[in-house]
Amino acid sequence: IMMTQSPDTNLTWVKALSSVNGVYLIQDTLSGRLYVGSAYGEQGIYGRWSVYANNGHGGNIDLKDLDPNNFQFSVLEIVSATATAEAVINCENRWKEKLGTRQFGLNQN
Repeated sequence: IMMTQSPDTNLTWVKALSSVNGVYLIQDTLSGRLYVGSAYGEQGIYGRWSVYANNGHGGNIDLKDLDPNNFQFSVLEIVSATATAEAVINCENRWKEKLGTRQFGLNQN
């Protein structure tokens, strides 16, 4: 899904990603640096993606100075909508460790 596309053009994706929680990856395609995040709660992964699409950084400090036109958003792991926030965050932390995004990427936490 491109961040510049309207949700109306991808209703199937909107419905699917709104119904699940999970862990996502944002890659700055200029530098190759990675950011891992998680989505849980209302509108699941789609809700979190929408925040990035609207403001370009999702409130993440290390993304604010980057051009969101160079971001590639990928889903790393789908987690049930009934999973607790803690369970989703545990999955997120596992991916941060696997990909080294705290040491070499764009994650500060």
